[in-house]
Amino acid sequence: MLDVEVAPSTMIDKTLSVVVAEDETLFRDFLVRVIRQRFGFEVIGEVSTGEEAYQLCREHRPDLAILDLRLPGITGQELAERLISEQPETKILIISSVEDPKRVGSLLQIGVSGFLNKKEEFSVFEQAIEAVANGNIFVKASAQAQGDSSTETLDQKELLETLSDREKQIVVFVASGMTNKEIAGKLGLSIKTVESHRSNISKKLKIFDIAGVTLFAVRTGLVSL
Repeated sequence: MLDVEVAPSTMIDKTLSVVVAEDETLFRDFLVRVIRQRFGFEVIGEVSTGEEAYQLCREHRPDLAILDLRLPGITGQELAERLISEQPETKILIISSVEDPKRVGSLLQIGVSGFLNKKEEFSVFEQAIEAVANGNIFVKASAQAQGDSSTETLDQKELLETLSDREKQIVVFVASGMTNKEIAGKLGLSIKTVESHRSNISKKLKIFDIAGVTLFAVRTGLVSL
């Protein structure tokens, strides 16, 4: 693995507004406590259905929306698609007790900022909220889900070996959200050279979008988010 970190997490220096949509009361209360006590964010609404969450988000346009994937009525994914289309400034963290690697990939494709299994430890929830609030991508899949996709992961690790060390570096920086200009400055390359590397990476991996590159980097262990 390359010794390059993804967008180092820093403590948020402002109070953010948050909507929490989770139909399990105890788990919703847990999330609200983390948000208020750990980060001091303003929870402007805690609801149990997709419809309620949608109305809250339309009215208050929160900085962050934490959505259960399987909300009653409008699902978390449907709600995320609406919000990304209508108010892209709202960052979205999806939580779920059920994982499907393809579903996680599709969520990243539409533009959500993170995915987290509800069975994770308290510290991981802190990491996820902090990362997403800071504008980073956060994906944390359980060991079971990773095992279920072992064949796909193996295939992707074989693809990883087709990349040069420089291309692997660039994949890491792309996954961190850096632009071509920022990557060029970091590596001392011209923007055109970075563009050429990214084109080669896309051809080798058959991945042509940032969300797909990010998921690839997570699955192959190039980055640990």
